Amino acid sequence: MQWAKKPPTYSMSISPSEPLNVSAEYFDGRSAKAHAVMLTLADGVLSVRGDTVQRDDPITTLRVSEPMGAAPRLVSFPDGAHCEVRDHAGMATLLAASNFEDGWVVRLQHRWRWAAASVVVAFAAVFAGYHWGLPAASEWIAYQVPEKILAQLGGGTLRVLDRAIFSPTKLPDDRQQALRGAFERLAAPGSAKPRYTLLFRDGGRVGANAMALPDGTMVVTDQLIALAAHDEEILAVLTHELGHLNRRHGLRMLIQGSIVAFVVSWYIGDISSVAAGLPTLMLQARYSRNHEREADEFGAAMLKANGISPRRLADMLGKLEASHRAKSGKAEKDGVQAADRSGISDYLASHPATRERIDALNNAQ
Repeated sequence: MQWAKKPPTYSMSISPSEPLNVSAEYFDGRSAKAHAVMLTLADGVLSVRGDTVQRDDPITTLRVSEPMGAAPRLVSFPDGAHCEVRDHAGMATLLAASNFEDGWVVRLQHRWRWAAASVVVAFAAVFAGYHWGLPAASEWIAYQVPEKILAQLGGGTLRVLDRAIFSPTKLPDDRQQALRGAFERLAAPGSAKPRYTLLFRDGGRVGANAMALPDGTMVVTDQLIALAAHDEEILAVLTHELGHLNRRHGLRMLIQGSIVAFVVSWYIGDISSVAAGLPTLMLQARYSRNHEREADEFGAAMLKANGISPRRLADMLGKLEASHRAKSGKAEKDGVQAADRSGISDYLASHPATRERIDALNNAQ
């Protein structure tokens, strides 16, 4: 910060011509050796005097650091030399007589009300950034991600899940084709149906589950199909998952959870490190209430557009909730958590079927 020019003001004990002396240490910018000096201010010129140092510089050509607690203040010279001043009181007097004025930020730091207000503003900014800024940023990034990267994320995730969690489906081929055909015939509400690929797997310890991967792959487990009393309930779950794909919720969740790593990986074109953590995220992370509401609304609109009641999705969520409670009760009886011993939870852990959601779907006629 340079000395600022303003009309000169002096205290009663200081006149414009009265020299002011402040002890300091001088460094010439070429070696680390410190030289003990005295700083003298007179007639707009700062004089530096020591056993081996003598220099005079107009104060308007110098820079002075802001006060930082007990740290020395630095007076920097144009040629790279500087002085360290630990006499804060003397320095303040010298600066006052030199027409120097700290910046408004420095002045506010010495007023506790403004300092307290700045802390409140900082916390508010962090909260706003996390609550609104981060979701908005993740949504924008999600729609900029190239298809090549989406394919890497989805394909890599499915390979890991097939090795560690899933096993081949036991559904007959004709049953798989019947479900694919029924879902393919459903028209999407409004815009075109998002691109998707429907796959079936035995969920094993995951149980009744359905998920939408970033590349458009939707996986449905045999256990979820067995839980449904009617194919329309299965189709209802698929419309909900298609709603997640339509709004790229899974990708947004991934980006929001590791936004720095994701952006860097996206920028350099190597997404492998992010993709490695996606399987665990897809199985364990929870969609936000807003994501679930958007997917429910998409599913309900798609069901109504095809003459199917949204109650089918509500009924299926109710069954999943009952299944989850039964599984939790058994786990508690066995002395483990509601999630299974592998640490992987069922469909309700990532798709919480709250009473509010079920009621909204029952009323969406």
